[in-house]
Amino acid sequence: MHQSSVPLDITRRPPRTATARVLLLGIKALAMVLFALVISAQLSAQTETNPKHFFWAPGQPNTPNPSSLENDLIYHGGNAGSGAIGVETRPAVYLIFWGAQWTSGFTTIDANGRLFASSTLENYVKSFLTNLGGTSWAAIQTEYCKNVPAGTTSCAAVGGGTYIGNPSYQLKGVWTDPTPVPSDIVALGLAENLANDPIAMEAMRASAHFRYDPLATYIVLTPPTTIATGEPVYCGYHTQTTSIDGLGNPYRLQYAFIPFLNASWPVIGQGGCGMNSVNKVSDSFGHGVFDGYSIVVGHEYSEAATDPDNFASVQDGWNDAQGNENGDKCAWTNLANVPMNRKTNFAVQPLWSNKAFDATGQGCVLHAH
Repeated sequence: MHQSSVPLDITRRPPRTATARVLLLGIKALAMVLFALVISAQLSAQTETNPKHFFWAPGQPNTPNPSSLENDLIYHGGNAGSGAIGVETRPAVYLIFWGAQWTSGFTTIDANGRLFASSTLENYVKSFLTNLGGTSWAAIQTEYCKNVPAGTTSCAAVGGGTYIGNPSYQLKGVWTDPTPVPSDIVALGLAENLANDPIAMEAMRASAHFRYDPLATYIVLTPPTTIATGEPVYCGYHTQTTSIDGLGNPYRLQYAFIPFLNASWPVIGQGGCGMNSVNKVSDSFGHGVFDGYSIVVGHEYSEAATDPDNFASVQDGWNDAQGNENGDKCAWTNLANVPMNRKTNFAVQPLWSNKAFDATGQGCVLHAH
């Protein structure tokens, strides 16, 4: 490399003129605008969203077929050629509180008329997701794997599979996004909004805010919203985007939507989406009033880990002959408090275990076998 023989004086620099300062600020502003445009272009190209896998409230339509308790989950091959991941071998979660109300704060009432702040709900969900990694409950899903033939019901029997892990500290980030939430988000989350889902767009914004992780689930919670008249009440759903980003790269993103669960009580009867369903009397931490949140978030978390891919409207991970996933098969049955890393108990539902079903005939379990 050629070097000049003239010494450089780095101790003295000409002062910046006002024009130069304005120009520098303009360049910085332009760079920020261009960056925002790139992100916007990527998000606008990522609008293909697969049909949702709903978790219906008790007594609502499309509940699991009773015969689903008489058969194993089956691996459906993962459609490797499509870029599918099969299962989340390294589960991670990003939690998004979407809407200005999370910042300003709001209150909700439990089944006994006791008032609770939204900050208590936020802490409850964060604590649940922070502590579930490494627990025996989360270990139930570790019997499932990918890289095995379609039709497999036991990874251990086949051998050679890559299993779902159960690391500690699976919650990787929390974001409170104060941007407005569409007022009819609950109604639009149903069949009339399968292709261009505003929840998908929010999950994509979150992936840009944090980072894109194809093995993570981005869980979006919204504040109280009126449920559209005549709509069936669902407690949550998970699904996936399958599209090409603005740079021409394959883009798959698992995300889940958890609407404000306590709004459905007592519309569909005592308990609604799980409030006070396990702990009849609420405590200051939120056990009781927010039982439904750990039940529903846990349900969607585990189903996204075991059956994340939705290729050509078919879930191609682990589901049974009726299309039910590991959470569906045990939905709203034998709900119980389960310890999470000895920190505190949380209300959860059992998850389906092929291993337990094959050994005992009872597949819905609260602890790994």
